[in-house]
Amino acid sequence: MSLSPLVCAHRGRSGIFPENTMPAYDAAIELGADFIELDVRRTADGEIICLHDPTVDRTTDGSGELSSLTLAQVRALDAGSWKGAEHAGARIPLLREVLEQIAQRMVIHIEIKQRGIVEQVVGIVRETGALRRVAIISFDEGDLRTAKAAEPAAACGLITSKPKEEGPKGELALIASALSCGANFISCGHRAITPSLVRECHLIGLSLIAWTMDTPEDLRPMVDLGVDMLVSNFPECALEVLGR
Repeated sequence: MSLSPLVCAHRGRSGIFPENTMPAYDAAIELGADFIELDVRRTADGEIICLHDPTVDRTTDGSGELSSLTLAQVRALDAGSWKGAEHAGARIPLLREVLEQIAQRMVIHIEIKQRGIVEQVVGIVRETGALRRVAIISFDEGDLRTAKAAEPAAACGLITSKPKEEGPKGELALIASALSCGANFISCGHRAITPSLVRECHLIGLSLIAWTMDTPEDLRPMVDLGVDMLVSNFPECALEVLGR
């Protein structure tokens, strides 16, 4: 376990740059973050791209469900202008492109946002030689079981906003769920993290990630609790809190 938490740039350096785009990922590398988190979904013609929402409405100049759009249609969208005119022209990248261009420089956590795509995602990770630089993460335990079945060497993480039940019983149940689906770590909403959850994760050999904190007031308590990783839309803030 790390004595000083690692810093994850959530959807890249997304507080300043348009989320889930190459500029956001590149900016996280330049900043000195330890890893990035990104989200993946599948287009109508079966391509895996980096996008959080089921629609393109919020983060592009287009509209509609991603599942009804082809890669060519997605590629034509401006995924930057919504964040500011200076970001105009940013595009939604293919996962394959990100792995080829980023994985050698930065560890990547790939969040599965759509059911039924895990095996394809793992295949792309394998084909791009990025297996040792990637973790598959999901709120869905079935996704992680599928990932481990497809590639036993894949690192995996179970995401949760909080244990299903408060108190030690709920925390132990969360840990049991993570272990049962082959997870190597738990990624938990920061407001639900307690000293006992940190301790129990560490006792059993699981790392614990805290998400998503964008102010020193939220970040410092997580550092004091001894979590292993901090997720932030403003990784520069997390690095500053850590004195990096």
